[in-house]
Amino acid sequence: MSIEALLKPRSIAVIGASDNPARIGGVPVDLLIRAGFERLYPVNPKNRTVQGLQAYPEIEAVPEVVDLAIIALSADATLPMLERCHTLGIPAALVYASDYAETNEPIGMARQEALAAFGARSGITVAGPNCMGNANFTDAIFTSFGQSFQPGEPAGGTALLTQSGNMCATVFRMARRAGVRFGHVINTGNEACVDFSDYLDYLAGDPGTHSAVCYVEELRDGPKFLDAAARFRAAGKLLAVYKVGLSAKGAEATRSHTAALAGDSAAYDAAFARAGVARAGSLAELSDLAYLHALGGKIGGSNCAIISISGAAGAILSDALALGGGEVPTLPEAIQQALSAQIPGHSMVSNPIDTTGNIVNANDFLSECIRLALLPDDIDVVLLYLPGNFLTQALDQVEKAAAATHKALIVIDTFALADRERLAAHGIGYFEDFDRAARAICAYGRWKQAGVAAVTRSQVAAQWPPIPAGRAALSETEGKQILAGFGVPVVADALVHSPEAARAEADRIGYPLVAKLVSPDVAHKTEHGLIRLGLASADEAAEAFAAMMAKARAMGVTIEGVTLEPMLAGGVEILAGVTRDPVFGWMLTVGLGGVWTELMKDACHSLLPVDAAGAEAMLRSLKGFRLLDGYRGAPRADVAAAARAIAALGEAVLAGPADLREVEVNPLLVLPEGRGAVAVDALVLLKEDRP
Repeated sequence: MSIEALLKPRSIAVIGASDNPARIGGVPVDLLIRAGFERLYPVNPKNRTVQGLQAYPEIEAVPEVVDLAIIALSADATLPMLERCHTLGIPAALVYASDYAETNEPIGMARQEALAAFGARSGITVAGPNCMGNANFTDAIFTSFGQSFQPGEPAGGTALLTQSGNMCATVFRMARRAGVRFGHVINTGNEACVDFSDYLDYLAGDPGTHSAVCYVEELRDGPKFLDAAARFRAAGKLLAVYKVGLSAKGAEATRSHTAALAGDSAAYDAAFARAGVARAGSLAELSDLAYLHALGGKIGGSNCAIISISGAAGAILSDALALGGGEVPTLPEAIQQALSAQIPGHSMVSNPIDTTGNIVNANDFLSECIRLALLPDDIDVVLLYLPGNFLTQALDQVEKAAAATHKALIVIDTFALADRERLAAHGIGYFEDFDRAARAICAYGRWKQAGVAAVTRSQVAAQWPPIPAGRAALSETEGKQILAGFGVPVVADALVHSPEAARAEADRIGYPLVAKLVSPDVAHKTEHGLIRLGLASADEAAEAFAAMMAKARAMGVTIEGVTLEPMLAGGVEILAGVTRDPVFGWMLTVGLGGVWTELMKDACHSLLPVDAAGAEAMLRSLKGFRLLDGYRGAPRADVAAAARAIAALGEAVLAGPADLREVEVNPLLVLPEGRGAVAVDALVLLKEDRP
């Protein structure tokens, strides 16, 4: 795949070139002429010249085999033209036309399928369709019909990659106002042939790209994205993504926009966390992340010292940082004393530091104040609130302090009067808004500190048994037997098929007991009255058997019998389940179990594989972890045993058949510390269309 020919072509033919520089076929010609691109060939059968250049009546008349053909034709005319380009040996093409799969209409879907088939057959790298084109500021190559990207813009090390043309222009303008300089701006369009992750993989290996900010509606190849993201992380490059489609309406809008189904937000969160991707909460934050990365790696985390001429501003910044997950550590006593010796009155010096407005009159104490605030190892950033003339009068001191430290110094000027270029020249960050500064620092600090831990896989010799054809689910008993083979501890039970057997097994197991119908057709037995708790005698066991069998026969479900198992006392119920995400594959979810799962919605997600250490970290991230940690005097639960059981569940799923759809243990009962954890129930679902 020739991504190089798309982004750095040495020669270009514009097919459908217009003499009008404002038309779609005329904009790229105009941009390339003004950028000084020399090997440019307009193709237009009606004109002898286009914007002062010789025009060619057909692509076959162009005097060389170009690297890139820009096709500014209708959707119906595009594929025949691509066939002609293929015959000539042109390696890459960029398709502007819409009316493909983004319409969600049969004719548009068919057009895109034909285009994809052509790309696979011919080997031509075809960008789009429904694509605005690209801008390479580093090499001054403009293949876009968007007029937001003009020759003369300063080039930088940030790449912008979006699946929406309009958002491409929007984020570009927002980021440029923030001071971000771009090397590449890429709009992927419908991605019939060239996937979003293909571009990302190219940028990961591009020495001129130091960061990439991305607008994503739907990733089509999750594993390829994760591989490219890992390359970004390994190279120390920032990869920041704004993913749209979190709400039902947001997902609906993306379907009608680029023929993309918005995936599960939890799966994206899990994938981004696994790959070390910074997930932006807004378009503004996306551009701010790139801006902070350009400070040269000075920000090591989100622990901030706040220096302000206003106590109110210090409080506002402290709140904003706390909401974003940042910290405002209390400064050591010795530093507080040094600050108090210079700051008038009884102003706060513990952090935030309230200098009052008199600071600008205190000789060089502002630079000394900054130096002192940055001394502790647990301070990553100094946030300096100096609006308007306060900053102007103190700018020399601020620059002096910035030159003396390897940590980040960020100025906030709510009056928006600062000399941004002068601050940038001294490596000083700049924001005009409290909240935006705090959110950006917190997001960047999380990314900087997030590690990509290696996962230790256990060696498992167990295998899944053959599953009979036509089965869309396994019974609870079958599911628990399979999981037990992979090391998941399961509750001991006895399967009975008559009231007499129920009596005998009840006496053998002991009381109290739990009785449950065994059927692959009933996933949630409680809702149908097919589970009985606290059985205290053989008579009660026999009566429960008879009642559940009668109810199941009336429902018309498959019946394998009834299980009797001991009713375990104590412990905390958690849920551990694995579902197959259509983009990223197997995703593990852990949370509070039983009825709490739906009521609390307190869950953590991770892509598989997950080892015991990773599973324990997931448990500890739950809001409800306090229930496992001895809440209000209760005994601590055996968290380590639960983590091992969850990791074993993940290994069982990874070893499962290709048509496995979902596996859930709910509840996994975590007993007091030292007594282990046990799977009380298991749900195993298979693809519904399996033969």
